[in-house]
Amino acid sequence: MNKQCLQECLRLIEEKLKWGPSNEWLNQEFQLLSYRIFEETRVRLSITTLKRVWGRVNYESDPSISTLNTLALFIGYENWNGLKQGLTKDLLSTPNIEKKKQWSKASIAAIIILLATSTLVLVAFNKESQKPFSAKEIEKVKFSSEPVTLGLPNSVVFKYDFADIEADSCFIQLSWNDQLTIPISNEGSEATAIYYYPGYFRAKLKANNQILKEHDVHIRTEGWMATIGGGEIPRYLYREELIENGSLKLTEATLREIYYTNTEEAPLLTYHYFNDFGEITGDSFEFETKFRNSYHKSNGICQKTVILVHGTEGVLYVSFSIPGCISDLNLFLMGTGFNGKTNDLSAFGTNLSEWQNLSCTVEKGLVNIYLNEHLIKTFETPYNLGQLLGFKYRFQGGGEIDYVKLSNANGVVFEDDFGNL
Repeated sequence: MNKQCLQECLRLIEEKLKWGPSNEWLNQEFQLLSYRIFEETRVRLSITTLKRVWGRVNYESDPSISTLNTLALFIGYENWNGLKQGLTKDLLSTPNIEKKKQWSKASIAAIIILLATSTLVLVAFNKESQKPFSAKEIEKVKFSSEPVTLGLPNSVVFKYDFADIEADSCFIQLSWNDQLTIPISNEGSEATAIYYYPGYFRAKLKANNQILKEHDVHIRTEGWMATIGGGEIPRYLYREELIENGSLKLTEATLREIYYTNTEEAPLLTYHYFNDFGEITGDSFEFETKFRNSYHKSNGICQKTVILVHGTEGVLYVSFSIPGCISDLNLFLMGTGFNGKTNDLSAFGTNLSEWQNLSCTVEKGLVNIYLNEHLIKTFETPYNLGQLLGFKYRFQGGGEIDYVKLSNANGVVFEDDFGNL
């Protein structure tokens, strides 16, 4: 019954989204779904978790009850038990024509009593075992962290003190991804973890699954860096594999290596830059850049290119492709998003083998996006990226950046034309 309910739950989610068959979803669909779920439920499910639930990643364990509750909430049920009871009623009221079985009144009554009893036991257990710690207890708890170096990978040292709190289960959640956790001792005081990607992360100290303290972890880059792949541990490109001479790009030898690697999908090349830009915030800024995709092979025919501007509160995500692939594109600023399967993003389809000039302006909730000096999208959003922290450029296969510029009403905050070696 649990598997039947889960499959029906996923079907209802797909019906709600109207993004087409889930077996054709790419990474960006799961990323957008993660944002959509958070906006409607205020619970974050990681991309990895969603892929596991949809069977796109091999994983032997069943989804956790918190994941199931969140999925059920996303489609209008109070929790997972509420969804199961609703679907059970539907199943009981629908005759099985294939087997022509008839349910007796006694059988139906027994199932209903069993479900009700199970629900009561689960609720009672949760109330007892998940009794929240008081504000007075939490006030004494201490939690801090410090990266040990600059650049990637980077270990972070966490220091904590649970004070008077005693718990059976204690761990540190390394980011909004609830799968990235490290178990810790209630009586310990230090723990370490490795971050393999730069960015801005919210670390949480938890006891019995209750968040006691949280703070931000900013993993900076040492200038520009590049990675290949999108797995847990990417391949890092060394400085000698990059060229900064009028543009940021890969050396010919590295490009050939990528080009002649036989894979079903083109490798993902990402340029990263994360640093402290000072007091520039997401309510008023202009981001300008010039880029092109340099990969020309059939496994990367769409030349998918994504540019991201990161802030303390969220991300501005702008994607491009050749005109024939715009159905797979996405555009969003935190909770305000546009999916290419349900929105016309044809203006974001272009010849990416040629240099493209992009300008994104945000001013008090109004977002304007220009491509080659033509306004291609304007929309309003209630969201604010917070303090701006960095950029990512994701190229399907390979790509180059000619310049990057970030400014606000007070002038230029960051600029790089890659003019120096």
